[in-house]
Amino acid sequence: MSRKPEILIHTALFSEAKPIIARFALRQYETRPFKIFRGTAPGGGGIVLIISGIGRDNCRNSLEQLFLSSNSKKFKIALNIGTAGCNNPDIPQGSLFCTYGHISDVPYLPLISSDFPVTSLDIKKDSLVDMEASAFLEVSGSHLPAENLYVLKVVSDHLDDSIKTSDELVRLIEASIHRWESILDDNSEKMESVIAQSPFENLPEVDQKTIRVSALKYRFSYQELKQLIEMALDFRMWDEVPVSESLQGDFKSGKAAFRFVRAAWENLKQTPKSYSRFKGSSDTGVSSGKSIIPISRETPGFGRCPVASNRTRCCNLLTLDAVEGCGYDCSYCSIRYFYDGDSIGIDENFIEKLQSIEIDPRRSYHIGTGQSSDSLMWGNKSGILDAVLDFAAVHPNVILELKTKSANISHLLSRDLPVNVLTTWSLNPQLIIENEEHFTASLNQRLEAAEQIAAKGNLIGFHFHPMVYYDAWEKDYGALFAQIKNRFRAEDTALLSLGTLTFIKPVLKKMRERNVKSKILQMPLEDAEGKYSYPLDIKRRMFSFAYKSLSDWHGKVFFYMCMEDARLWKDVFGYEYFSNEEFESAMIAAYEEKIREKRNTYR
Repeated sequence: MSRKPEILIHTALFSEAKPIIARFALRQYETRPFKIFRGTAPGGGGIVLIISGIGRDNCRNSLEQLFLSSNSKKFKIALNIGTAGCNNPDIPQGSLFCTYGHISDVPYLPLISSDFPVTSLDIKKDSLVDMEASAFLEVSGSHLPAENLYVLKVVSDHLDDSIKTSDELVRLIEASIHRWESILDDNSEKMESVIAQSPFENLPEVDQKTIRVSALKYRFSYQELKQLIEMALDFRMWDEVPVSESLQGDFKSGKAAFRFVRAAWENLKQTPKSYSRFKGSSDTGVSSGKSIIPISRETPGFGRCPVASNRTRCCNLLTLDAVEGCGYDCSYCSIRYFYDGDSIGIDENFIEKLQSIEIDPRRSYHIGTGQSSDSLMWGNKSGILDAVLDFAAVHPNVILELKTKSANISHLLSRDLPVNVLTTWSLNPQLIIENEEHFTASLNQRLEAAEQIAAKGNLIGFHFHPMVYYDAWEKDYGALFAQIKNRFRAEDTALLSLGTLTFIKPVLKKMRERNVKSKILQMPLEDAEGKYSYPLDIKRRMFSFAYKSLSDWHGKVFFYMCMEDARLWKDVFGYEYFSNEEFESAMIAAYEEKIREKRNTYR
């Protein structure tokens, strides 16, 4: 006999059992005092079918004897299936109803169990009538959880004096099997398989219990259960109404329960999120907690931007990285997930490798150092900052960009900075910094650092990337743009970039695996050239607002969109580039013009 949990099927009549015996190739093992058949369920477990005879007493006696003679713990599900009368003549014979339990797409109708003849006049509401279901639930319910019990009835008559032949009863039950046989496939194994592949343990205990009970009750499909767990994790991450409350209703089917939860989830994603009563959190305490270790790489970390693509408008940035991993913990940042370890690696041979890079003096280069880590948070640890600054000084045809969310500029202030070095800050309203950019410098600290670099005579820049869409985005970003114009001069500012949240599937999965509070994924996600991002109309609104808010800087500062759909450029800026190479050339030309102005000013 199979070690998997067995399924108990009860019928009153042999004619009701006959098509089930044939469908699952059951074999008779006992004839007295009750007929018992055994076989294998679709999910690999066993089926035990018992035929009790008509009436509550027969049903009760047969089941009590079966449970006494067997280890009741071996049964996972108990199912009563049979025919029943219906008081509504408009409900056709052969109609299937689930009167206890839930099966997707099988409707519910109340059932009355009676030892005496019942006429339609005795019942006011649409109902079914049989003689065994109450005894089945009484006995089976004392051995199995309520959510593992099912009562299924096929309408055979309308409480008149007509009596169906055995062959007619066989045909009625036979026609119903395809609609309920899925419950014989042990759902618990499938449920545990889905759970094992998800960060289920991150959910509160009450959510875990609710999902387990609902999965057995509603027989969710593999994909439905997988998505249900993902939505539950999102509700927890967003600090919204938990799935345990959403599944409290008495749904008619698993599809109805799933659709209800999904509708709540979609509504939250489509409605601009609010941070008014929300507190974002990291799962790493009050700091990143990562140790710094030396690493050795064969290459000098010099190449194209790792997210460069011909599918979006891209500036063809070159990257130069000495560090792998970031000590900050921005909820949306892919670096956090590409280097998702307990340590930060600093290339111990970076300086020697840097000196080996061949730079063609006849061409211009735009190189950034903030792609696999923050450019400034490490200061001059292991001499890496001095190394890249000296590299820029030796190669005046290189535009070196230091991109940061820190205020760690003490080393930059302590030495001469080559004029071809751009120090740029990624900015967001303080509300977003507090809730989504953990351990980074505050907005004011970043702006004060930028003021000091500008006062030193060097070029600065700002990245509004990612811009985050939420209920107060226009007010908060508007105030930030006004502050930028008031505190900085266009002649000191080389660039201002716009961009927003973009994810790949593995990053979405890893974000849900973390036990954090974040509103970032509470957003509409659409395909964006193979990735996932906001719909174009939301991007168009945000970017247009930003560009118009900074109209005083048009023609004086180089504005661009980072890794965004090329169709947005004309709508937002009124101009566009027809290739990444054209975009790259325009960017470098604008930066070089700014650098010449600085050289002439501080000659």
